[in-house]
Amino acid sequence: MKSALKVSIFLFAMGVFVATDEIQSVSLLEGDSVTLYTDVTELHENDELEWRFNGTLIANISRGPNGISVWVKTDGALKDRLQLQNQTGDLKIRNIRNTDSGQWKIKILSTRGSPSKTFYISVVPVDELKPVSVLKGDSVTLNSNITEIQRDDVIRWRFKHQNTPVAEINRREGIFKTHDGPDGRFRDRLQLDCFTGSLTIRDIGTRHSGLYEADISSTGIKHTIHKTFSVTVSDAVKSLSVIEEDSVTLLSVTELQNDDQILWMFGDIVIAEINKADQRFNTSDGPDGRFRGRLKLDHQTGSLTITDTRTTDSGLYEVKINSSRRTINSRFIITVIGE
Repeated sequence: MKSALKVSIFLFAMGVFVATDEIQSVSLLEGDSVTLYTDVTELHENDELEWRFNGTLIANISRGPNGISVWVKTDGALKDRLQLQNQTGDLKIRNIRNTDSGQWKIKILSTRGSPSKTFYISVVPVDELKPVSVLKGDSVTLNSNITEIQRDDVIRWRFKHQNTPVAEINRREGIFKTHDGPDGRFRDRLQLDCFTGSLTIRDIGTRHSGLYEADISSTGIKHTIHKTFSVTVSDAVKSLSVIEEDSVTLLSVTELQNDDQILWMFGDIVIAEINKADQRFNTSDGPDGRFRGRLKLDHQTGSLTITDTRTTDSGLYEVKINSSRRTINSRFIITVIGE
């Protein structure tokens, strides 16, 4: 085999199943969902289909004279996370966990042949999926985790389970566009990254809170990856006033994640940075030394505290938070009032 991504193809031609012996490798982030396709368009009478995970039967569907019978394993580690399509036998695994790594095999039992197909799933551990919390007026980027979009890739971004996408990419058909949404709430706010397919929501408002889903598929592979982001927008005041010599804290996130990288800027000058993976927490005095000994970083939240404030500390502060799942930009206007 020439590639790690090999597809097992089932053809239904002249009433006979034809199958290759190829396999497919699927790499997922913990918390994603995935749909594994059988390539069966419809089960015929006396057809039976079995899904096994590392050799253990987890789902079964059969069609007899009286209709279709479906069984899905409802206990153990996979409880409430499997969904079987009762016409084709496609299997959706929700909220992927590290324990789901391994061999997922589909076998079709039929008088026209008994093909099988194997997916090897590897799960990359990440922090527990938590809501993406931003402030009104911020920008947030929901990352696709694609390095570069390929010619056959199809990406659809949806909001609150709506069938109509708010953004979509189909390189083969030349589709690359965003939509305003049924009520126009996303007008002039959405931006797609032409290389990665990541979605940026600019000048976000409270009505943009909710569940965002990215469905990522390709004509060259036989699965679809489903990414989910829960975005919460708070209507908070970001203009702060403080009396000279008092302290002020600029809040970033509720809790740092393992792959968070944070930059704090005053104007266009970096005054603090965090790389959680490397356990690096640094502050800067600034080019003129104005912040010497007066900046403190919270190692749990990434928030920045300025102590013994001075009138020269007044101005625009910006925090940029990057991780594998999202990018958040927040701004604060600080006014220091002299005594």
